[in-house]
Amino acid sequence: MPITLPSISRRQFLATSAATGLGLILGPDLLRGEETSTDPHRFALLSDTHIAADPKAHDRGVVMAENLKRVSNEVVTLAPKPAAVLVNGDCAYHTGETADYERFLGLIRPMREHGLPMHLTLGNHDDRDRFWATLPQSEEHAKPLPHRQIVVSEAPRANWIMLDSLDKTNHTPGLLGPKQIDWLRSALDERKDKPAIVLVHHQPDQRKLASGLLDTKALLDVVLPRKQVKALLYGHTHEWDVTRRDELHCINLPTVAYVFAKGQPSGWVDCNLREDGMSIELRCIDTSHPKHGEKHDLIWRS
Repeated sequence: MPITLPSISRRQFLATSAATGLGLILGPDLLRGEETSTDPHRFALLSDTHIAADPKAHDRGVVMAENLKRVSNEVVTLAPKPAAVLVNGDCAYHTGETADYERFLGLIRPMREHGLPMHLTLGNHDDRDRFWATLPQSEEHAKPLPHRQIVVSEAPRANWIMLDSLDKTNHTPGLLGPKQIDWLRSALDERKDKPAIVLVHHQPDQRKLASGLLDTKALLDVVLPRKQVKALLYGHTHEWDVTRRDELHCINLPTVAYVFAKGQPSGWVDCNLREDGMSIELRCIDTSHPKHGEKHDLIWRS
């Protein structure tokens, strides 16, 4: 299952703040966590953070740690607070080293200290064993499938189903595999009465030389006919795009880190679930980007 990090208690947060002087840095507004209500229908969606052990590591002119720090600082100021933060893979840089995850945990700590639980999945630049070793508490959770991180996170208005498409570390394409596809089919058939949102790191890709999800057809054969699946979210391409496939909403989450194509935004997505759909807003790290604040109001298929 994906790593699920609980929020850090208010008492722990204040003790840490007093010991480190963090309160002087964050200011009084950010310390009033108990005064900020939580919206059970709001979620912060992140993808492709690519954090290296070195906080000054950079790629394509971007210091990845600085980008995640900016996003974390923005998310903790949201009012009302989101119910959770979801990170859709490629948490680490190239090969998912233990020190990469230690740095990543430090950068996301402010969000946990402000009461935000986090669900983390893995991408092709992650390493399962090193990730699990860095976060031993994840071993306390039963895994629906051995050696895979999959989970259903039930929210009041939708079930978030988070899949694991990591095939080989530092190998571009991804793969779910027959066992995970079968698990997804069963999980959806057991939950027909509530909208489902499926997250997977790799994008649908049916080209002969695919760089995305190698078993895209098998995934679509499951999700397209099951009308309770309202949206398919993915990352990997470092692009922001909102499209539809047979009325199924397909959302390519932006990268928190660096972009591949000039003009693409880096940032995160503010998601609000409605009874009939989902409202999403792109939050760019560069607030002068022309797509910063771009909104989409998506209506669920019936």
